[in-house]
Amino acid sequence: MPHWQMLLYGAVGGGLISLLTLYRFIQGKRRWPWRVRNGPTFGLYLTGEVIRVVLGSVVAWGLAASGQLGALGAMIVGAGAPAILDKWQSMGPQLYSPEQVSPARPHGIPRGRESHEDLTTAKIFEGGAQL
Repeated sequence: MPHWQMLLYGAVGGGLISLLTLYRFIQGKRRWPWRVRNGPTFGLYLTGEVIRVVLGSVVAWGLAASGQLGALGAMIVGAGAPAILDKWQSMGPQLYSPEQVSPARPHGIPRGRESHEDLTTAKIFEGGAQL
């Protein structure tokens, strides 16, 4: 199947999820999302949904280009593209991780060196370390 068709199938999948989200919101609130107090403006809402459709089409195209998907698979991948990308991001290198910096450990001390911190000469002279 041509790549442009996979792009379209992925966009359809992303669009279906956008419509389902809109449907559920309207059923629950009985209002348009951009008319809810503290809700997004219409332009912001539309931008978010366009981004979702573009993500769906690009992820479906990428997986279909490797020969792994048919039409239905491309639609499913397009619908799940945000979740797929979140998973891929969590598997990659992180710029910041809560485990790297903790309030109990001063900045600049590598992980695993906390016990060395207890035996510095400053601590010994302060009477903090028992020898």
